[in-house]
Amino acid sequence: MSPGGCQGRPLVGSVTAAVAASARSGSGARRRAPRLTALSCSGSLALRAAGDALYLVGAGAHPVGGDETSVRLSLAEGATARVASVGATLARRGPGGERSRQRVELVLADGAALDWAPEPGIAAAGCDHRAVTVVEMAPTARLSLAEEVVLGRHGEDPPGSWTVRTEVVVGGRPLLVSELGLGPASRSWRSSACFSGAGALACLVLVDPGAPAGSLRSATAEVEGAVGVALPLAGPGIELLAWGDRLGAARAVLGQLRSMAVG
Repeated sequence: MSPGGCQGRPLVGSVTAAVAASARSGSGARRRAPRLTALSCSGSLALRAAGDALYLVGAGAHPVGGDETSVRLSLAEGATARVASVGATLARRGPGGERSRQRVELVLADGAALDWAPEPGIAAAGCDHRAVTVVEMAPTARLSLAEEVVLGRHGEDPPGSWTVRTEVVVGGRPLLVSELGLGPASRSWRSSACFSGAGALACLVLVDPGAPAGSLRSATAEVEGAVGVALPLAGPGIELLAWGDRLGAARAVLGQLRSMAVG
């Protein structure tokens, strides 16, 4: 990524942060917020520590078509962090119908552990948003990476479009490269072979080098209004995908998949 933006354009919001390992404490001690050793925020994005987590905060209305935002988080050896967000991300149509873009880069050193679980992204009518997450992990690092998408605000038809691209590299080797497109801008969105016009998507990627052999299994699940699949990866990880009419139903399927496929 160029210093000025995802595609060489100025960023409307950016966060760059580094987390160090906290001092070890007893098992009964209260968990503390991750220890930030570097933090730089600009524009419409900020990062704040609260309780035992880090929170991404939107300081303005974003993204609008044409906007580009960037987040880069590095975890040092042995560092642990949980990252959430304050409220959902609402992508809106720009004046010229341009695509908005977000790029998240996560770097995990040896023994680091990251739980990435922001609030859902919402694709408002007419928007075309692309969210790219790139994770570079040491072989001993652990990852839980969640992403949720809802197409349209209440009553919006047709909704906007949202593309999710996820790349996970472990020890310099690709473990997962996935791209999922929802909404009118995706040719496969309404296909019965893909998402059948689903209005919500829930994704979870788990990577754990300590997982026992055979503990990550393929599975399918279904509830009223949503279906899903668990896909073991060619390494110490698994991808869980659930989609349906409502986010609540997709979350229920994801929960079923996790209990069936992990453990």
